[in-house]
Amino acid sequence: MKISNERKNIFFGSDFFRNQDMDAKEKIASKKQQRFKEAMHVVTSARNGEKKIDDSLDDIRGQIKQYQKDNDEANKFLTDINNQMSEVKDYYQVEDDSQEQKDLELLQKQYDMMKHGSMETLTEEEQERLDNMGELTEYQKRSMELYGQADYWKTQMQDNQDKISQSTGVIRNVRVERLKSQAMAEAQRAKEEIMDAASQEAIGMLVDDAKQQIDDKAEEVQEAAKERQEEQKEEEKRVEAAKENKSEVEVAVEKNREKIADMTKQFTDSEDITRDMDSEIKKVLEQEKLLEEDLKGLTVNAKI
Repeated sequence: MKISNERKNIFFGSDFFRNQDMDAKEKIASKKQQRFKEAMHVVTSARNGEKKIDDSLDDIRGQIKQYQKDNDEANKFLTDINNQMSEVKDYYQVEDDSQEQKDLELLQKQYDMMKHGSMETLTEEEQERLDNMGELTEYQKRSMELYGQADYWKTQMQDNQDKISQSTGVIRNVRVERLKSQAMAEAQRAKEEIMDAASQEAIGMLVDDAKQQIDDKAEEVQEAAKERQEEQKEEEKRVEAAKENKSEVEVAVEKNREKIADMTKQFTDSEDITRDMDSEIKKVLEQEKLLEEDLKGLTVNAKI
């Protein structure tokens, strides 16, 4: 049995339920406001964090551009130095297969080993040649001077290239982490949506259950009231029956009273008649002059 609209108004229209409803609405509104503030704080913090990351990435991109620009400048210097080395070689008329050129190349190898810790090693013949080379020629001196300048710019270019690679790696890692974060955020959002849907479903189920409990309780109240009414009707029937029985008893008693009265009257009349008969018999006996014993016997017979 479902609760009628009238009974629902009685249940939910009372001050108790109205106050409870207002308290619940205020709590819900307060909770929503708190959640909104928390959400805005999270969003603002996330945006600020993202902005800081974006600013950092922009700085890194600016540094990469500067490294590239520096390398372009260094490459120009290196090209100019290589041209000077060719000019010096032409000026001193040094051939590629000459001993002077071979000694220069051996000097450059030694320089790289000492300057950069090259993994190359000198053979015994090369080491012996360096030990017995003697004083450097003008070509070798000028070439080694230019070789040192070229090495400087080469080192600068390599350092810049390493920094570019590192910076590019940082940007790539940030992008990857952002993709992961976005994926996790999407998964979290989907989870929250599922949980919210489940919560809404659970709340709906609780509300339906509460309504059902109220319906059941109202049905019990109505059934109890109905049973009470039936009991009252039965009680009234029993009272009416008792009244009727009382009347019948009173009538029967009255009838018995009348019968007793009649019987008493008849008995009284019988005694009067007996006395009269005794008187008459006495008269007759006196007249007949009967004995007293006979009179008593006749008197008894007359009573019987």
